[in-house]
Amino acid sequence: MQPFRHQNQFTPRIWPELRMYKKGDHLLVENERPLDTFSSAVHGGGFQKISHFVNWQVPLDYASSDPIQLMEQKIAEWEYPLNQTAGLQTAAKIHCASILEEQGDEFRIVCCVTAGLGNRERAGRKRKTFSAYQCGTINTFVFIDGRLTEAAMINGIITATEAKAAALQDLQVKVDSGEFATGTTTDSVVLAASQAEQLPVHLFAGTATTIGNSIGCLVYKATCEAVRNGEG
Repeated sequence: MQPFRHQNQFTPRIWPELRMYKKGDHLLVENERPLDTFSSAVHGGGFQKISHFVNWQVPLDYASSDPIQLMEQKIAEWEYPLNQTAGLQTAAKIHCASILEEQGDEFRIVCCVTAGLGNRERAGRKRKTFSAYQCGTINTFVFIDGRLTEAAMINGIITATEAKAAALQDLQVKVDSGEFATGTTTDSVVLAASQAEQLPVHLFAGTATTIGNSIGCLVYKATCEAVRNGEG
């Protein structure tokens, strides 16, 4: 579903404590208790304890000599806690974000994807490269109310990335050589887990596991929806 086409707030049915907002030029996902988070976020990336997740829609002509500092300035301007906020950037239309949710084997998952294909690319293909920074185009957020080892969290990121690539292939998204795209040159991913102590631990999150299969299916479906309906 794409709730922000018609409203500025969304509460997942299966995880009402996870609050999601469209606030002008950015999306905010907020959880009162910080979540264990692995991400490639511009600010707050790596392994962190995160309570606020930001997806900032920047202009198509956006350019910054220091995007990390600029992201920090925006987070401060929005009055979010700097040391508990993960900040991502995108040129995709945030009101077209696709949000899906699923409850399963000792977990609840909410997935949010924003997608644009202006700089689609295929990993493993030789091309001209740059040292410069550009903003993210397909940004994938996977929020898990569940308990995972750090290895399983990384496994979940692999599964999510494979699902994104599979979605682009099935949508027939191709690069200029005619080969299928696997993503864009500036994608980002976030996987955050509650690590609820009362739940059993998931040791793996590959496609053959219950939690990994749900991650893959949700990311696949959300990516498809965000790409198909990302122009409105």
